[in-house]
Amino acid sequence: MDQSSIVSAAMKIYQITNLNTYVLDSNSDFIYHHEDISIPAFMPGAEEEDVVYLQAQMQHNQVYSYTNEWGLHYIGYRFSNNEPFAVIIGPFMKLTPDMYSLAREYNLSNNESEELRTVCNQIQVLTMDKVTSFASIIQQFEILIDKEATPIRITLQKNNEKYKKKEIDAGMDEDAKIITMRYKLEGDIMHAVEQGDKSTALRLLNSNDILFSFSERFPNQPLRRVKNLAIVLSTLLRSAVIRSDVPAIFVHRVSDKYAYQIEFTKQLSKLQQLYEDMVVEYTDMVVANSLTNYSNITSTAIEYLVSYCDKPIDKNEIAELCFTHPSHLSRKFKQETDMTITGYQQMIRINKAKHLLKNESISIEEIAWLVGYEDSSYFSRVFKKETGKTPSQYREPAPSS
Repeated sequence: MDQSSIVSAAMKIYQITNLNTYVLDSNSDFIYHHEDISIPAFMPGAEEEDVVYLQAQMQHNQVYSYTNEWGLHYIGYRFSNNEPFAVIIGPFMKLTPDMYSLAREYNLSNNESEELRTVCNQIQVLTMDKVTSFASIIQQFEILIDKEATPIRITLQKNNEKYKKKEIDAGMDEDAKIITMRYKLEGDIMHAVEQGDKSTALRLLNSNDILFSFSERFPNQPLRRVKNLAIVLSTLLRSAVIRSDVPAIFVHRVSDKYAYQIEFTKQLSKLQQLYEDMVVEYTDMVVANSLTNYSNITSTAIEYLVSYCDKPIDKNEIAELCFTHPSHLSRKFKQETDMTITGYQQMIRINKAKHLLKNESISIEEIAWLVGYEDSSYFSRVFKKETGKTPSQYREPAPSS
């Protein structure tokens, strides 16, 4: 069978389902591989492990459903012809997972927990009817291969003003939802940059290309659209760095450099690379300029505390990284920061908790655990001592006057 026909049919399956779509031959080699959602290495099914496993279990001419231990679902169908092959779509979910329980059960790090949340927010949650429909669609794969053209369907609609108003209102609601999500994403990126957390900032930047693409602007002028996005991103990053008390002259120099590059770059690929370059440079600026007044010992300790703020402090481990004795590390850290190592970690935790309380609809118990407190009651006491408010009070919007 012509592989180009298989690929064309697989593309139709993807366009209908919006799920990762795979076609494998009998040797488990990929004929087609379209993957919008990539499973992180710490999750079961990473590197297409679930897809290859399901393909090996399937018999001819039967729909298979597979669910891994974390509740990720796949549907597959194997065809029996001269050159047998299998079509698999997924992952999708039938229920929104309890990410807090998963993170606790599998002892995920703070970064892994955040990545899990990002991935799960991208995976579709499907009803049973939708799953059944998709299963029927992949059974028609061979028909899609043989089908040379799809007839154009013409729909006639009565000019009904009431119906048109409902349609407009629905569109406005969807636009409002996208805008809200977009501003939340921007806020999360800025917060990561302010904290000097480069890996999180980059992951958020690449976590939802559609949401952050502003594709509705200048739809027929892709270069102009990408330049506008680059300008918006540079402005956001510059604001985040300034809020981190980086000297304005440093920010101005970098901002000017990127303004010039954005203006005179003519290739889309180079402009898109600028997105990541800006995140990296602005985040590095926060880290470098917040640590310039510290010794190598204290700088190394701070970098460790930022990366592992949710873990118990092991002064011996930090001291080994700093090539010094734990007691000398404690004295040096206190001398340069006017804080103990424990106090500094607590400051990082409380700052992160503030961000989560304002930007995430998750329980206070879960937030406590994400920032490193096993006991949510203790977390609430510490939070109130540091901020003057309980976590619930901090989360509540200020009363309107």
